[in-house]
Amino acid sequence: MRNNQLIYALYGAGNTGKTTILRLLGKKLEEVAISSCEIPEKGDFSTIFDIKGMRVAITSAGDNEYEIRTGLEKLDECGPFDILFCASRTRGQTKHYLMKIFKDQNLRWVDNMYVSNSNESHVQLCNEAVASFLFNSLLIELRK
Repeated sequence: MRNNQLIYALYGAGNTGKTTILRLLGKKLEEVAISSCEIPEKGDFSTIFDIKGMRVAITSAGDNEYEIRTGLEKLDECGPFDILFCASRTRGQTKHYLMKIFKDQNLRWVDNMYVSNSNESHVQLCNEAVASFLFNSLLIELRK
């Protein structure tokens, strides 16, 4: 683990689109950088991008401590990263684990915006908005 890592933890309740949002972020990054592995259409994933001299990691598993620890270990096999985007539940194991392992890092909590609605287009629009926010936040960091 490097000093001065920047961690974006996307948090929310289960089944509210956190993995989908991180996948959308990954797809945006694939347009401007090469990832260490292909991002699957379904399920959790971990990958690292090299962009503008920085290593940007994404791990989407965040339902419990075991899953997030496994995702981070998979990322560690690819070497250190500078910026991490990950998923976390609103409270409990994953939140406490992230606070413990990244206590000396710049940990930013991003509240997942969720629309409880049967209209799938509203849900997709909401997911895309959060993914765009994360992508634009990354662009700001890369410009520093």
